[in-house]
Amino acid sequence: MAKKILMVLPPVDFTDAEYQVARRIWEARGYEVKVASTELGVVRGVEGTPVPVDVALRDVKYYDYDAIVFIGGEGARRLFDDEQARKLAKDAKYKVLGATGNATVLLSLAGVLEGKRVTAPHEWVGWLIEGRAKYTGRPLEVDDKLVTAYDGATIEYFANAVAKALE
Repeated sequence: MAKKILMVLPPVDFTDAEYQVARRIWEARGYEVKVASTELGVVRGVEGTPVPVDVALRDVKYYDYDAIVFIGGEGARRLFDDEQARKLAKDAKYKVLGATGNATVLLSLAGVLEGKRVTAPHEWVGWLIEGRAKYTGRPLEVDDKLVTAYDGATIEYFANAVAKALE
């Protein structure tokens, strides 16, 4: 049975390329990819890419997925205070968990980064350290089943690291 990856996208302004490239890589490897956001319907990336939402965050059963990945972009800030997004990150703490760019802050706010090596854009370092993460600033960071990417420049490496963590 194919492993399932849940991509969590903010309702607007996620990084289109991060979503598109990661999904393409995972589906090419035979993974089943679903999209969650705050509401059902269609979400749009910064560049306007429309993406249908398969499941609203409030209806996600974390145990249905092998990996949970939060995609960054300006819109990811909208999820920082979203209780369902934080709960999902917390529930997925022992699964393969990934975040790109500023979405890593959500993991910190959910309390799942303590003692973990992570990366994200420099402007978010304070948030990550507050969550007791070990910030590295590297392009990609893998700590056990936790995979974080500084930004979209390493999205192919990020997607492959998530796949490797699933194997």
